[in-house]
Amino acid sequence: MKIYYTLVVVFLLAIGSVNAQQPMKFGHINSAEILQAMPELKAIEEQMEAEFEQKESQLMTMQQDLQTKQQSYQQDVESLSAAERQAREQELMELNQKVQNFYLLSQQQIQAKQNELQAPVIQKLQAAIQEVGDEEGFLYIFEMTSRVPVFASDKSIDVGALVKAKLGIQ
Repeated sequence: MKIYYTLVVVFLLAIGSVNAQQPMKFGHINSAEILQAMPELKAIEEQMEAEFEQKESQLMTMQQDLQTKQQSYQQDVESLSAAERQAREQELMELNQKVQNFYLLSQQQIQAKQNELQAPVIQKLQAAIQEVGDEEGFLYIFEMTSRVPVFASDKSIDVGALVKAKLGIQ
């Protein structure tokens, strides 16, 4: 029985010395910087700019129409009957609401489209980070922009260059 305990202790010490010989490897990355360098993101930004300009143009047209109708109402208000005045005011309120709804819906649509287009690019980046972590034997890779690490030693390795190389970015 005593030999059994001795063997267990020796085994545990052997495992501990093997683990002690393998240094724990930590790295850090600024994935936003790498994301900005990816050519796919530039194409998405151009597409989103065109989408934004289209929505902005539609909104400007709607706002000009509203403004024209408001000016027309202001000029005609004295000559309108109570029923006509009420109908025009109702029309202006509805048109104003339509402009506001279009603005909000456009923002939501643009955000959804951007998320949809960026998802594969972000997945590609995450896959490259995972591959670098596995290939280089990192225990952890911390995201520097999330402010999670409170300390980054000189011994912490910036894996950004490795991930850029994996993605073919210079």
